[in-house]
Amino acid sequence: MTRQLPRVAKGLVRKRKKTAVDYLLGIDVGTSNTKAVLIDEAGHIIASATQSHPTIAPAPGYQEQNPEDWWRGVCHTVRRSLEEGGVHPAQVAGISFSAQGCACQPVDVHGGLLGNALIWTDTRATMQQAHIRQLFGEDLGRITGNNIYDQPEPRMMWIRDHEPERYARTHKFLTTLSYLIYRFAGTFAATTSDWGFHLSFDRRRRSWNSEFVRAIGLDEEKFPALCESHEVVGRVTKLTAQDTGLLEGTPVVAGAQDSVVVALAVGALDVEQSVVMRGTTELLCFSTAEGEYHPDLYTTCSVIPGMFVRYDMREVVASGGSYRWLAIMLFGKASSAEFTQMNELAATSPAGSNGLLYLPYLLISTNPDPDQRRAGCYFGLSVTTARGDLCRAVMEGTAYALRETIARLNQIGITIQELRLTGGPAESALWNQITADVTGLPVLVPEVGSAAAAYGAALLAGVGCGLIPMDDNCATLRRMIQLRQRYEPQPAHRAVYERFYVEFCRLTTRTLGIAARLRLQETE
Repeated sequence: MTRQLPRVAKGLVRKRKKTAVDYLLGIDVGTSNTKAVLIDEAGHIIASATQSHPTIAPAPGYQEQNPEDWWRGVCHTVRRSLEEGGVHPAQVAGISFSAQGCACQPVDVHGGLLGNALIWTDTRATMQQAHIRQLFGEDLGRITGNNIYDQPEPRMMWIRDHEPERYARTHKFLTTLSYLIYRFAGTFAATTSDWGFHLSFDRRRRSWNSEFVRAIGLDEEKFPALCESHEVVGRVTKLTAQDTGLLEGTPVVAGAQDSVVVALAVGALDVEQSVVMRGTTELLCFSTAEGEYHPDLYTTCSVIPGMFVRYDMREVVASGGSYRWLAIMLFGKASSAEFTQMNELAATSPAGSNGLLYLPYLLISTNPDPDQRRAGCYFGLSVTTARGDLCRAVMEGTAYALRETIARLNQIGITIQELRLTGGPAESALWNQITADVTGLPVLVPEVGSAAAAYGAALLAGVGCGLIPMDDNCATLRRMIQLRQRYEPQPAHRAVYERFYVEFCRLTTRTLGIAARLRLQETE
C-alpha cells in the first residue's frame, strides 16, 4: 500500500499574519551552485544570491557531492537575499525549491547523512543498469514508464551490493530536493515531479511501482512518502530558522526538479510549449497533456495539475559544461570574467568558426551500447585556429545538437515552434543569436535569465501558499512572467549553418564508439 505524506494539521503552528507586502522565496540547488531568489507578489525579483559547491571525484566514474555543501550554500544565499532585499523574515509568505534531479543520498532514521550523495553524473552503477535491462528486457519502458537514463535506483542497488552496511543503515534514500524538504521542514517527502522521472514511480497511479522495486531487490520502505509539488509539506523548523535567518513556522512548499520548475518560470504552460535549459548540460523539454510511455521520450509530472513535462534525452549535451571546461583550459579558471572574455573572443570569429566543428558530448552517455556512444571532439583544428574559433565552435556545436534534437522530435509528431532559453549561457546574446540562426526558430529569453530555476521555485511557493491562484487558467502566472529579448533567425547565416549542420551530423555518426573503445583498452 502506498504511503502518502500526511497533511500539515491546521492549528499546530501559529497562523502567520499577512504583512503589507508579502514576499516569496525560491531556492535552487543545481549541479554547480545554489541560488536563492526573493520575489514580490507581482513577480518582480527583489534580491538574489549565488554560491558554488564542489563535485568530488574519488575514483573514475564516481561523482559525489556533500549535502553539507548544499546546506552552506542555502544558508548563505538565503541570508544574503534577505539582507540585500531589506526583507524581514516575517514578510516571507512561503518557500519552495528547485533542485538537480536523480541524486542518491542515503540518510539514517534521524536524517543524518550516510556518506556523500551520488549525483546524476555518477556512472559507477553500469552493472546494475545492465541487470535491470536484463530483468525486464523490452518490457522495461512499459513497466517503469521511462527507459534508463541517470535515475538513482541503479546507484541504490550499487550501495546495496558494494556497501551493504551503509544500505542496512539507510532509513530513506533522498534526492537533492527531498533532502532540502527534510532540512527545512523535518519531513521525509518525495514530489511527483522530482521522482516522477524515476524507474520506481508509477505515473498512472502516482504511487510507488511496487512490482519494479521488488524485482530489483530494493526495500520500498526506504523510499519517502509521496506528495504533489505544490503541496505545503511542513513549516520551517526552529533549527533551520537559526541557520537561515527565516522565521520559524514559515510554510514550506514541496518543490520540483529543476527542469520542471523552469518550464513554470518561463511560461511554458501550454501543450508543446518548450524550454531549453542551458546549465552544465542542455535539456530541451516541453509541456504535454500526454504522459504515457514513449521509447524516445522521458516523462515526469508537471507542477501544473493534469500536465506532464517530457524530454528528448537521446544524448547529454554539455553546453555550460563545455564552456566551463574551455575556460579552464584557456585561462586556468572559470568565472564570469573569463566567460565575458570568451564571448568577446567568439564574436571575432565568423559563422562556421573558420572551419571548426565541436561535438559537445563531454559528460555521460544515455546509450547502453558502447559502440553507439558519442564523445566530445574538436574537428578541423589547424595552426591558424584562434581562441575565438574555439569559443564560437562550442556555441555552434550546442546549437547543432539542439537542432538535431528538434528534428528527432518532429519525426515523432512533436513540432517545436519557438525556443525559450534559460541558464548561464542564455546570458550571451551571441550564443542566443547563433541558436536562432542554426535552428531557424525564434529564441525567447525570459527576464529572469539564469535565475529561472530559483524564480520558478518562488512562483511555486506562491501557488502552494495560495498567493498565486491556479483556478484562473494560469492567467495570473502569465501576467507575472516577462520576456526580455527575442532573437529571430538571420537569413545571411542560414546557408553557412545548413552546410555545417550536415557535416556535424556526419561527424557524430562516424565517430560513434571510438572514445568508448579507447577507454576500454586502457582498463584492460
